[in-house]
Amino acid sequence: MLASSKHISASEDDFYINTVYINSIYYTKLVCHLNTVIKMTNTDIISSLLSRQDTWRGRGRRLPKQTICTGHQDLNLLLQGGWPTAALTELIPQQLGIGELSLLLPVLKNHSRKNQLCLWLDPPYQPYAPALSAEGIALDELIIVRSKNAREWLWTAEQSIRNGALLLAWIGQQPARYAELRKLQLAAAESNNSAFLFSPIAALTAPSPAVLRLELDSTHIHQLQITLRKLRGRVAGAKLQLDLQQYPSQRTVLNQLPTGRHRTYSASVKLASAKSPLRN
Repeated sequence: MLASSKHISASEDDFYINTVYINSIYYTKLVCHLNTVIKMTNTDIISSLLSRQDTWRGRGRRLPKQTICTGHQDLNLLLQGGWPTAALTELIPQQLGIGELSLLLPVLKNHSRKNQLCLWLDPPYQPYAPALSAEGIALDELIIVRSKNAREWLWTAEQSIRNGALLLAWIGQQPARYAELRKLQLAAAESNNSAFLFSPIAALTAPSPAVLRLELDSTHIHQLQITLRKLRGRVAGAKLQLDLQQYPSQRTVLNQLPTGRHRTYSASVKLASAKSPLRN
């Protein structure tokens, strides 16, 4: 509900609905679950807080950390089990197209095979559908979104996390602001979902709320050098030389690819072109 532009003072109704005043224009929103909130006891609230994975109980033991297998044994050891769940993971390649997407192919395969949506937000190159299909990724569970501006990018990223999609998002040359990334980290924690962010190399000098940060570089073909920059419970600086799985020579006939749910919103949805998903 939008009121007229003249100033309206607070009334008794403001005690029963949420009211936010902005430049003499206010929006009102009914509290649908007000009775539920009132009935919550202090014990309920404390129990809810203690059940979160990111809550520390002082000298008490932490809850067992849940992880997702990376598909690489050495990388699992470096990350203390695998990719963190309910968390934002930030991957920072020295340059694009060095094989950074190969790290996430096992996760993409497992997620899509469970009939769960995988959303790619602003990938720098056009993904190549036959290569993705050859890796066992279900194309009908993959959607690619092109945002028009930073505001649309942030909204799409946050909503995809909160609605259970596996998010892979790319940032342009300018690092995102801390407050923007904080929204994504909170969305991942609150929805118990994982999200992956590809940031430019300039982001290394900026603080980040991401639970995990990895710097990626490639000194030899089919090899990726991984440097741990941030992980709760680990000292930064550990390095790992990872041999990437070579891109398979098997080819998939284009007319045998699943057509799937190709959806078009204000942003375009595209699945095929002449670029490999592994290297540019």
